[in-house]
Amino acid sequence: MRRAFPRTRQELLDASQNLSCYGSDVEQLPASLRDRLRDTGIAGTSIYYRFSYDVANWLARKAPKSVSIDWSELQDTAAFDDLLRHILQPSEDEYFDSGYASTELWLQKASASYDGTDFDWLMAQLQERPLRPFFRQLYDAADIPLVWQLHTDGFSKSDNVFRHSKVVMRTDGYRARPTRVKKEIATPVGNISRLSRSRGEEMIDVAIASLAVRHRETLHFDFANPHEVYVADVGKGIVVTVFGLLPEYRFPLECTMGYLILSNGVPIGYGGSSILFKQANTGVNLFDEYRGTEAAFLWVQVMRVYHSLFHCTRFIANPYQFGAENTEALKSGAFWFYYKLGYRPVDPAIRQLAIAEEAKRRRKPDYRSDIRVLKRLASCDMHLTLPGARQSEFFDEEWLTTSSQLATERLAKCGATTRRQSARQVVRELAQEVGLRNFRSWTPDQQRGLNTIAPFVASLDVSKWTASEKREMQKLLRAKGDQRELGYARLLAGNARFLQALRFKCKKAAATSVARGGAGNSPR
Repeated sequence: MRRAFPRTRQELLDASQNLSCYGSDVEQLPASLRDRLRDTGIAGTSIYYRFSYDVANWLARKAPKSVSIDWSELQDTAAFDDLLRHILQPSEDEYFDSGYASTELWLQKASASYDGTDFDWLMAQLQERPLRPFFRQLYDAADIPLVWQLHTDGFSKSDNVFRHSKVVMRTDGYRARPTRVKKEIATPVGNISRLSRSRGEEMIDVAIASLAVRHRETLHFDFANPHEVYVADVGKGIVVTVFGLLPEYRFPLECTMGYLILSNGVPIGYGGSSILFKQANTGVNLFDEYRGTEAAFLWVQVMRVYHSLFHCTRFIANPYQFGAENTEALKSGAFWFYYKLGYRPVDPAIRQLAIAEEAKRRRKPDYRSDIRVLKRLASCDMHLTLPGARQSEFFDEEWLTTSSQLATERLAKCGATTRRQSARQVVRELAQEVGLRNFRSWTPDQQRGLNTIAPFVASLDVSKWTASEKREMQKLLRAKGDQRELGYARLLAGNARFLQALRFKCKKAAATSVARGGAGNSPR
């Protein structure tokens, strides 16, 4: 806490010195005491967790000789054996399947001369076959328990800091929630910069590590694009870092970007946002040790940064963020955290319940909504809309499924033998309709992006669009696969013709499905 929010220079120096000693101090403790510190994430301790393939791969690259397989927790090795069979040489099959050696013993023998742990050896074998993407699925299915020794790799809670030159002292304490939240969000952030690739990679490492030591993962960090890491300075040592995704991991229609909040270089919270036209579906997670700081102020700044970057005028919080199937959020009263910032339930009945509960809270300051009421309040989305936001610009998230249905129907219309042939035909026909003539000279990522988004656009009657509207669509189609996705998100936010056409088609498709008695996606 004092490293992230130091009040004086001396306090900063003391905190930094104490943190630097954690590792050696912990290692001198008796084994029984060290074991009681397991999974705390501090230097000198161990993290026990079943990481996904992507984080495991990151650990193999960034923390060699620090991670091992936790054989005591691997009771059923059947799925692990399926993975190992793809590594075997033909000469090894008989011994591996003989039953004479356990999976652990076989791996010990196979990696006997390897300069690293059994985990390091395993990941090296998987990396030797980069053209076999099913390894990711096989690894995750094996659900391999790992032990990560937090030594001097810089990734523990004690020393995971994004190094920068300036540290700001907090002589006047924490900042309160702005009195005019929407005005604050709409105020542009003037100091947003993009990191170089190398600094972007450093920031991604800080982000992945900040979650890994807390038994968490997110695709926003696992597949972050080092070419697209934006840093927004919101004052007093606080920066909001926004991460774009690598082109091959981007979503078909939305622009999904995660964020990390840092105070004086120390990670204190994170989240993700899906940008779609002029709306952002998002939420905030402050790490436990920083929840008593300036949470409301920080969340407003995150929304301000997203508004500055993506021009979104509507923020959406799904029920999970404030209690649906999330006991921690429910008990913490997260609903009222969002409510006080201007979020409102979209369901009229739930909105009236919230108004009634708020009236009780005002009459009796010590009043607390009971769990049953909080569960009802957490039964629908909440929206925060900025001045100028229009209901006609809202794209119901359920329509994403409807859009995917439209894409399936458009591909099927081609009548080709394979889906790949259908996809190529859709691209050719769409290119002709919008006047796109040179797409074969685009980069591989741009062509991938075009193939991804084309079925959505082709499901609309774009041939009747004006020449100007077609030119705007050409820009959008190309931007989807650019090195950075920010340009695509901004073009999407400004393309009213695409929004209205897709809204109309989704409404029509959903209504038709309901009329036929199907399980279609009708708008809320």
